[in-house]
Amino acid sequence: MGQLTIYRLEEQCQSSWNTYVDVSDTWQSHIYDRHPIEAYDELQIMVDEMTITCFAWETTIHQHPVRFAFGTKSGKIVFCNLKPNVPKIEHVHQEEEASRVIKYISVPGQHHFLLVGLESGRLGVYRFGGANQLGAFFVQYIATYFEEDLCISAIECEVERKANGTEQLLIIAVKATYLLMIEIDFDGTLRSSATLSMENFMITGLQQVCPRRYIVCTLPGKMFHLQVDEVSSRSGLQIAQQEVATDLNVGSYALYGVAASRTRTGWFILGYPSRRFDHLTLRSPTCIFFCRFNQRDALEMLLANSTYRLESYHDAAEMVRFHGNKQPKTLAPLEDAQLELSLDEQSIYQLKLQLIQLSARISYNTKRNQAFTLGLYAQHRFICALIECINASRIVRWLVEKYTQRKALHPMQQEALRCLRNFIRTLTAEAQCPGECEYLLTKLKPTLLEVLEAADQIETPAITDEVCSFCDAPIYAYREKCPDSHAVFRCVLTKIQITLECEEITCEICQRYSIGPTVLGTILEQSMAIVDYRKCCICDAPFKGSGSKSV
Repeated sequence: MGQLTIYRLEEQCQSSWNTYVDVSDTWQSHIYDRHPIEAYDELQIMVDEMTITCFAWETTIHQHPVRFAFGTKSGKIVFCNLKPNVPKIEHVHQEEEASRVIKYISVPGQHHFLLVGLESGRLGVYRFGGANQLGAFFVQYIATYFEEDLCISAIECEVERKANGTEQLLIIAVKATYLLMIEIDFDGTLRSSATLSMENFMITGLQQVCPRRYIVCTLPGKMFHLQVDEVSSRSGLQIAQQEVATDLNVGSYALYGVAASRTRTGWFILGYPSRRFDHLTLRSPTCIFFCRFNQRDALEMLLANSTYRLESYHDAAEMVRFHGNKQPKTLAPLEDAQLELSLDEQSIYQLKLQLIQLSARISYNTKRNQAFTLGLYAQHRFICALIECINASRIVRWLVEKYTQRKALHPMQQEALRCLRNFIRTLTAEAQCPGECEYLLTKLKPTLLEVLEAADQIETPAITDEVCSFCDAPIYAYREKCPDSHAVFRCVLTKIQITLECEEITCEICQRYSIGPTVLGTILEQSMAIVDYRKCCICDAPFKGSGSKSV
C-alpha cells in the first residue's frame, strides 16, 4: 500500500501495460539519503513520508510536460511534472494532516487550483503555479472549508465564468450520505453553500454530466440526477434531486462507482452482486455496466458539433455505431439527409457522419444480408474517396494560390500537385458511384473540374519516374497506376507514392498511411489552415510514426 506507479498502454499490443515511471522510487530518492535507520520512531516517520495516500492529474492538459500532484500520510502535498522517463518534483508543501483525496483544477492562462480532502474531513484549497517574480514555483494557501467530521470520499469542481466577467469555483464534496456544495471566488471568498442528504447509504460515485448537472450512484444500487441552481435565498444554492429510471439489471447489485466518456455520451457503472445468494462465488463476478442516458444523446451531439471535427467526439461516434447496430431506426436522421457538398469543412464533416451510419448498418447487416452488406461497403469506400478528393481539392487550390503569388513551387509541392491532380481526375472520370451516392459526385463535379482547370495551367515535372512496386512497370505522368492497374501505396493526404525508403505514419483508427511529417510540413509550409496534416483526414485521429508516437 502507498506505492504509486504510472503504467502506459503498449500501442503495438493493446493488452499489454508497461511500467512508465515509478513515482514512489523518485519520491524516495528525494526524501531519503539512504542513511541507516535504527530507531523505530524514525522508521515510522519515514514510512509515513513514503506512504502515498492520493493522486490526481490535471483535469484538462493545457501544456507539456503534464503536471500531477500526490499526497502522503505525513501531510506532504507534492507537485510534479512528468518529463520523459522520470517525474520531476517541483515543490513540496507541508500540511498538518494527511490528505485523503485530491482534485487538480487547471485554468488556462492562470494559476491552477488543488482541492485537498484532509483526514479530518475538511477541504483545503490551494492555488499554485510556475515561476513567480522571484523565479520559483509557488503554492498559496487560500482557505479551508467544511467541518471536522466524516472524511471526504470524492470531489468534483467546475470553473464558472459569469456574464459580468467574474470567475468562481463550484465545488462538490461527498461525505458518506451527504453532498456538500460551495461556490467560492478565486481568492477564496465564500459566495454560497448547500447541503443535501441522499438518504441512501452511501454515495459511491459522482460524475458531472454538463455544467451544474451531476450523476450520483449509491451503495444500495440507485442512481440520481442532481441539478444545481442559483436562488435568491440566504444559502444561494438549491439542489434538485431525481432518481434515474433505468432498464439496467442493477436490482441485485451494489454500485461502487460511475465514470463517463469525454462527451458524456457513454457511461460505465461498476457493480457487485451484493444481494445474491452466490455473491461469494465466481458465478456472478463484479460487473461493469456500459450504458447511455437519453438526455445525453450521442447523435444529437454529433449533429450539433460546431467544430466539424471528430477528434473530441470519437466516443459519441462509437456510441452511435453501437446503438445503431442494436436499433437501426435511430440512424434515420443520417440516412434521410440530402447533402449539398462543397469544399468546406462542413461538407467533409457531413460525409464523416455518413461513414458512421454506414459502419453501424454494415455491422447490423453483416450476418443478415450479405448482398446488401456488400453494397454498403461500396458506399463506404466511395464516401472515403470523396472525403479524400475534397481534401485534395483544398490542397490543390492552396498550391495554385501559392504559385500565382510567387510563380514557383518547391519540387515536393510540384510532386504533390501532380499526384493530387491525377487523383481528382481519376475520381471525376472513372469513379464507380453506388446508386445511393451518385448524386453526391454529380453535384460536386463542377467544382472539382474548376479546380482541375486551374491546376492544369501549372507544369509539374516528376522528380523521379514513378514505378509500380508490384511489377516494376512505369506509371505514366497522368496516371495513378501502372497499365495493369496494380494498387499503389500512396499518402492519404498528398497522394505521393510511399516507397520502401520513405518514412511513413499511420492512422491509429482506419490504418491509412501518410508520408512523414517532415515532408508534409515542407509541402504545406507548416500551415494547418487548409488541413491538419498531423491527423487523418477521414477520422481526425492523430497519425502514429514508426516509433508509436503521435505526430
